[in-house]
Amino acid sequence: MTSAATGTASPGGILDGIVLFEDFTPEERSAVALRGRVFDVPAGTVLMREGDSAGSLYVLLEGTVRVLRDDPFGSQVEVGFRRAGDCFGEMALIDGGARSASVVAATAVTVFELERDLFLALISPSPDLLSKLLRKLSHMIREVSERVVREDLDRRTRIAESVLARQRAITQAVTGLAHELNTPLGVCVTAASHLQDLARAGNGRLATEELREPAALLDANLARAVELVEAFSAIAACQNAEPLEALDLRHMAEEVAGLFAVQHPDLPLTIRIAPGAACPWIGYAPHLERVLHHLFANAAAHGYGGGPGMVEVTVEPATLDAVPAWSLTVRDRGAGIPARNLPTLTDPFFTTARGRGHKGLGLAVVFNTVTGPLGGRIAFDSAPGTGTTVTITVPQEL
Repeated sequence: MTSAATGTASPGGILDGIVLFEDFTPEERSAVALRGRVFDVPAGTVLMREGDSAGSLYVLLEGTVRVLRDDPFGSQVEVGFRRAGDCFGEMALIDGGARSASVVAATAVTVFELERDLFLALISPSPDLLSKLLRKLSHMIREVSERVVREDLDRRTRIAESVLARQRAITQAVTGLAHELNTPLGVCVTAASHLQDLARAGNGRLATEELREPAALLDANLARAVELVEAFSAIAACQNAEPLEALDLRHMAEEVAGLFAVQHPDLPLTIRIAPGAACPWIGYAPHLERVLHHLFANAAAHGYGGGPGMVEVTVEPATLDAVPAWSLTVRDRGAGIPARNLPTLTDPFFTTARGRGHKGLGLAVVFNTVTGPLGGRIAFDSAPGTGTTVTITVPQEL
């Protein structure tokens, strides 16, 4: 690409019909035009480079130019076009700062250039000219800002609708798959259990060591498959609405802790709920119960490796997007989590204990539930040897 070529002085009426100067009188436009120059350049000419010092305003008289921005990876991204009658680089007249974009001729173009110093020398003695220019620039900037906001909102809306549609499709697929798998899995589990009974000593010719080992292996892997289907069903259930209930959040945490102890008598995990005032909450109780259950199980399995340990639960008032909320904190004093694993904790199937049979779906269920039907946020704070703190913030009323 070539650089801009020098041209000849512009005729007096070259700025007639240009929006930036439409408030100027014909005499004033002529005075401005006589301070600039007109030149022609071929397609591919770089008229402005992003980051360069700004010293001139350009008015495109003929042809089309491309507007380019550098992306974070160093590549240029096309963000728009300018056509005959459009201006670019107009902010140079005000601040003389760095160029915010690059401009390249898409076709052969004719351009009017007005240097900032020459223009300021013209309008400085005339407050009226300066006022007209500032008023028009403010109007143009406001229009551009409003357009950018509208385009950004439209883009975000389209993305949100696309994500929602994809989530619905995934939810329907997972729910259907889990439903279809339940029956054959149930039959297989029953058959595997019967096979194990037949393989036990004293049950005739089938009771052999060779049969007992594969029967046990079949039963264990079917149990894992059932757990996977249950986890998928839980993730899908995150998108389904449950009846809203009015309850006390602290009392509910106590009930979930008691139920967890009954369901897992082999886990030496002590769960302590910090005392305090009542915490009235209107929300989906089954969803929050599922979240707490997974967090307790996660602390027992990963924080303490199945050994003895303690989990502390606190409930405190908070705000979420300026709305009254509750901050529910689940804290253990176990092994902690390396910093490299924190960003992927809630990714489905991420686990550091697959060798111990863990599937890596518990925190995925937690994240989807908290940010989905519970309308809240979740944060993790952990380091090796210091334990893990999980903070869930949910609105006091959904």
